[in-house]
Amino acid sequence: MTIVYIIIGITIFCSIFYLLNYQMICVSKYKITDKKIPKSFDGYKALHLSDWHCTNYGKNNSRLLRIIKKQDYDVMFVSGDFAVRQTHEYLPAIEFLKELTDKPIYFIWGNHELALTKEEYLDFWDKLDKIGVRVVENEHIALSKGNDKILLYGLRYNSKDEDTRYIKKQEIQDKYYNNYVDALGKLDKTKYNILLTHDPMYYDVYVREGFDLVYAGHLHGGAIRILGFCLSKLKTGLVITRLGAGMKKKESTKMIVSRGIGNSTIPIRVFNPPEMSITTFYHKD
Repeated sequence: MTIVYIIIGITIFCSIFYLLNYQMICVSKYKITDKKIPKSFDGYKALHLSDWHCTNYGKNNSRLLRIIKKQDYDVMFVSGDFAVRQTHEYLPAIEFLKELTDKPIYFIWGNHELALTKEEYLDFWDKLDKIGVRVVENEHIALSKGNDKILLYGLRYNSKDEDTRYIKKQEIQDKYYNNYVDALGKLDKTKYNILLTHDPMYYDVYVREGFDLVYAGHLHGGAIRILGFCLSKLKTGLVITRLGAGMKKKESTKMIVSRGIGNSTIPIRVFNPPEMSITTFYHKD
């Protein structure tokens, strides 16, 4: 009987641990201070969501919406993968985001959106536009307060080199950099420049161009996260990286990578609960 109790105890513990990692939503907080941030943006707050994949958090996602609506923020950035490529679901994302359009929402595509059929993709875009969500597609827009501006760039996910980018060969990085420059052009370095993208694995490219801040997601923090390392299962096999979650800094470029607010094909999270983040911006004299 003792062995039975031990097995039952282990089963209960593992079940609770799994549910906590799978459904416990964390809110990470970051502070960014920079002399290029205009004084009028002092205290400006951005909520970052990524990789929702139409995950269910209660009836009509009431639990997730309740947590978001409790947050104090000025703008929302969504770095892709709100759809599910395996089931072609995307309409729940429209219903979800429609509840949050009292604040500006800026959205970029992830690999799951780009895996939809052309008709689904265009319908998704049209429906986002109708509820007031701005898709930023290989372009930049200005976030304004009075006469001051911060520039927000949206970069389309690079799916063509998905199978090879993880080996970090220089030619892949160079190709991506050239494609990026063709799509977005050079930055205005006198302004504070934010990049909203899906894939964090091109961090060296973002640093090379000189973005001040990058928002990304895609890796879900890894199926398993230990000591800051992310273990993810990708097309090329297992990948271990530190770029799976959290804030990174290299030269003058910071990058905030979301662990994702939902789950995709294999809903495994170990020491890696879903998250959203709030970034507060401050002017530095």
